[in-house]
Amino acid sequence: MEELTGLVTSGVFAPGSKSERRGVYLDTAAGRFVLRRPGANAFSDPVLEELVGRRITAFGETRDYVLLLADWRAVDDD
Repeated sequence: MEELTGLVTSGVFAPGSKSERRGVYLDTAAGRFVLRRPGANAFSDPVLEELVGRRITAFGETRDYVLLLADWRAVDDD
C-alpha cells in the first residue's frame, strides 16, 4: 500500500475525448493522480467531491495515473 500526501482538486479528465468528464485528483510531489474508490461510481463520487480543496494523506494503490483509494486522513495545515 502506498502513502501519498497532496491537495485534492477537481478538473477535466481526458479533455477532447469521448471520455471527457470532471474528475477528482490528488496533486502530489510525485504527480497528479485520479482518485477512485473501489466499488464507487467512477463518474460521480460525492465522498471524493467533498474532499476537494483539502490536503490529505491517501493510502492505496497506484496504477498509472489512478490512485485506488483505500483510506485517507486530513492533513493539518498549521
